[in-house]
Amino acid sequence: MRHDDIHLAATGAWHPKTVPVDEAVADGRYSREYQRATGQQRVAVCDDDADSQPAMAMRAARAALGRSGIGAERFGLLLHAVATHNGLPGWNAASYLQHHVLDGHGVSLEIHQLSNSAVAALELACTQLAAGPAGGAAMITAADRFGDGAWDRWRAAPPVFVFGDGASAAVVTRGEGFARIVSTVSVADTGLEGMQRGAMPFSADPRAGYPIGFFDRVMEFSDTLAGGLDEAKQRMADLMRRAGAKAMAEAGITADDVRWVAGPALGREALYEQCLDPLGIDIDRSTWPFARRVGHVGCTDQLAALDDLILSGAVEAGDTVLVAGLGGGYNCTVAVLEFTATPDVPAVPEAGECR
Repeated sequence: MRHDDIHLAATGAWHPKTVPVDEAVADGRYSREYQRATGQQRVAVCDDDADSQPAMAMRAARAALGRSGIGAERFGLLLHAVATHNGLPGWNAASYLQHHVLDGHGVSLEIHQLSNSAVAALELACTQLAAGPAGGAAMITAADRFGDGAWDRWRAAPPVFVFGDGASAAVVTRGEGFARIVSTVSVADTGLEGMQRGAMPFSADPRAGYPIGFFDRVMEFSDTLAGGLDEAKQRMADLMRRAGAKAMAEAGITADDVRWVAGPALGREALYEQCLDPLGIDIDRSTWPFARRVGHVGCTDQLAALDDLILSGAVEAGDTVLVAGLGGGYNCTVAVLEFTATPDVPAVPEAGECR
């Protein structure tokens, strides 16, 4: 889908302290073999209740709101992206953020498409803004935290990635901003939904299956495919290839025109397989340096990576950036951003911000 007059006006992110992966290798929580495969150096890890998912999302959202210079009254929409438990069962985190960040303006919705949630929310915000009045704005927030008995961040998907914690946000507008959102494309292969389910039966107990082991479920599901795990990987890569090719075609560009790819914070080998190779882009034009020091923070990766590009001064007017999301289901969204101005870099990063 091609967009007119839809812009990115600000980003924000917040991560807790990072810990060295070498420490987890030394005490047996992670293996050196997996560390070599993923290339992960550090991981952002929450260590107290002050770093709840809603609290982290609020910090990221307030950073984005402040940088945008846009008043809360102009926001007609807040989309809160989540991949996991988000603070409290039976409660609406999106409304909480709408109340505390936007003073209650607009409406809010929660988007739950696992790791693709925030990029899918970006496409939804574009279509909503296009249908609304001139001057409208939308806030996208994303937060995830892996631990607390539900997840073993080191063993849930050891050869693919290590889970981190944190939050990210973005402000999308009609009529103003430093990057034009030229196109967004989403595709799906629901025949792969079993990859996050495996042989697990459905249960009324939300704690069933804790700690969650993605890798075991993927292997169980892959055994049901004629081509096994290789077929599953090929189909995931094909989703990214299809979405990327169509998004670039609609934007009138090729992979050679792309300066950066803000993609999922997977380990190095998985990043090539599931994102970079399908898009035809080398790792030197990716946000891999950021990913390897934070970890895979569920649905927050892409907006946080964009924020890091901006804070580091790596993007300037004339650059084209792909935002690429892939999430269980399986669904994939790719957006093409054309930077029409060089974003202002905040003089002092917010406290706790992961650089």
